[in-house]
Amino acid sequence: MIERVLITGSRAPIAYEVIQQQVKLGRSVWATDSTSKVSVKRSKFLSGFVKTRAPRFDIEGYIDDINAICRYYKIDVIIPLNEESFYLSEFRDRLDVDVWVEDFNKVLSMHNKYNFSKILSNLGFNVPCTKFVQTRLDLEKFLSEQSGDEFIIKQAFTRFGQSVRKVSREELMNTQQIDYPFLVQQFISGTEWCSYSMAYEGEALSTALYLSNSQESYNASTHFKSDQNVELCQIINDLIKALNWSYQIAFDVIQSEVDGKYYFIECNPRATNGALFMRKEVWKLKQSTPRYETRQLVFVSFFNFMKQPKRSSFDKLKYGKDVFWHPEDKAIFFEQLKCGAGWWLEARTKKRKINVVTTEDIEWNGDKEVI
Repeated sequence: MIERVLITGSRAPIAYEVIQQQVKLGRSVWATDSTSKVSVKRSKFLSGFVKTRAPRFDIEGYIDDINAICRYYKIDVIIPLNEESFYLSEFRDRLDVDVWVEDFNKVLSMHNKYNFSKILSNLGFNVPCTKFVQTRLDLEKFLSEQSGDEFIIKQAFTRFGQSVRKVSREELMNTQQIDYPFLVQQFISGTEWCSYSMAYEGEALSTALYLSNSQESYNASTHFKSDQNVELCQIINDLIKALNWSYQIAFDVIQSEVDGKYYFIECNPRATNGALFMRKEVWKLKQSTPRYETRQLVFVSFFNFMKQPKRSSFDKLKYGKDVFWHPEDKAIFFEQLKCGAGWWLEARTKKRKINVVTTEDIEWNGDKEVI
C-alpha cells in the first residue's frame, strides 16, 4: 500500500495537480527539486520540500540525496515529473524505493527521435520519412528520394521545440549554417495533437489528448484543452501495448491534411502537460477516463500576449482554470510570479532563453545515444 510519495521535478507546472491527486488518495506527499524556484514548495498540500543537488552536474550526489530523502521520510514510491526522470531511470537499480519510470533502454529508444521513428515504422505505425544525416552526401541522397519542398530539421534529443526548424529544400541545399550530424524529416502539414498516457505493463490506463497551440514552431504550449478523438486514442493505446510500456509516456502526432493518416513525430517518455487531465485513479494504477476541460498558465500566457499581441491569444486568456489556482491554497497562484521572475532574471543575466535556463541543471542530452 502506498502511503508516502516523493514527487521529483516539482518545478514542472503539472506538479501542483499531481500533488493534489495524491492527497485525495489519502497519501502524504513530499516534493524535491534541484532549484529553489519551485512554485509549489510552500503548498498546504505538501508535507515538505527538499532541495537536492543537480543530476546533470552531480549525479552521484543526486542519487545519494534522493535515497536519503526516501529513508528519512519513509517514502514508498517516487513519481518523477521532469527531465530528472531520465537519470532516475538510468540509476533505478541504485534507488532504495520503487520509481515510476520505465527501463532505461526503453526510455532511451523512445527519446532518441531517430530510433523512435525506426521502431514505430517496424511496428507498423506511421512516421514521416526521417534520416540521420552525417554528411552533405547523406543529405543530398535523402532529398533526391523526397518529393516535398518543406522539411523539419532537429537533433536526436531536443526539448520544448529547441533546435527544431522548418526549412525549404532550397535552404537545406544552400545553407552553411547547419551543423552535422542532424535529423532531417519530411514535413507533414495537418492538425497537431499532443498525447499523454499513464500505462502499466502494456495497458493504457488513461490517455489524454489535446491540440497543440504551436502550429508553426512545434513548441511547448501554455493553454491546454483536452479533446476526444476515439481513433487516435485507440492508435496510441495499441502502440503502448506493442511497446509493453509502463508508467508515463507522451507523443506528438500530426493528422495529415493530405491522406488523413496519423503520423507520430516524436515521443516524450516522461510526464508532460497532459498529466493535468488525469484523474486520481491512475495513480493507483487503475483504469480511468481523462478529464475534458481547459487549463492554462495565466501569467505565462499574458506575458506571451504582451510580447506578441494577438486577438486569438487574448481570447484564450478568458477560458481555462489556471494550473496553479486552488481556493484553499491561494498563495501558490502568486508564488508562480515570484518564481517566474526569478527564472526571467536568471535568463536575462545569462543571456539565454528562459526555457533553456529552467532545465539546464536537470536536462539529459543523450550521452549514451546510439544511432
